[in-house]
Amino acid sequence: MSRTLTQKIAPLFAAAALACAGAAQAQSLLDSSTYASLVGTNAGTVNGVSFSAGGGDFGTKFDGGWGGLGVTGGGAGTEIDIGESITMSFAAQVISDFSVALLFNGPEFNDYREIAQVAVYNGDALLGTYALTVGLDGSSPGAGWTGFGSVANLSAPAADNGGAWLVSGNPFGNVAATKLVFTALSSNLCQAGATCSNQSDYVLSAVHAVPEPGTYAMLAAGLGAVGFVARRRRQR
Repeated sequence: MSRTLTQKIAPLFAAAALACAGAAQAQSLLDSSTYASLVGTNAGTVNGVSFSAGGGDFGTKFDGGWGGLGVTGGGAGTEIDIGESITMSFAAQVISDFSVALLFNGPEFNDYREIAQVAVYNGDALLGTYALTVGLDGSSPGAGWTGFGSVANLSAPAADNGGAWLVSGNPFGNVAATKLVFTALSSNLCQAGATCSNQSDYVLSAVHAVPEPGTYAMLAAGLGAVGFVARRRRQR
């Protein structure tokens, strides 16, 4: 291969390599930088992601430094309460992880074994409905998840500790989603002698995604095309 040809195609390989590296990194669909653009409204679009709040307006709530985006008007104030929802719509992507906070196991705030529910769609097709349920009080902090991946406790489910959870490892499987709907379920798991007057509620902290698998195929095809051109020129 001539020096001139090498100099010409080297930037193409470098650009393709950078594109592949960028595609491999999780993309933020929701994080703390998103909240301010939505608070006080019931719908909005931030960085290409459309958000809508069901049952009230968007607001934020924190405890012990942990928190996120919720909905006004429910029994718990600014959280996703029974009958409320947060819907996110976006271009088809595989969800790599999401995190929630203020999801407790009791007796804090009369919240016992709270349940966060997520419905996952691609277009109008429902791909699945999954639930995150906080474990029994007194157990090592843990939660059950009915989807894929795994759950990690980020902050203990206790007053002033935030009750924060991360569900990672492609929690909805290796399928492309275009819409997520976060709601709360009444757990009916009240412990003996407890007053369960606040079941369930939580806030949504973050959602991350990786590009649809087809993106990687396009990148690979691009690299292949660059290599093909290089070989043809070298043969000439």
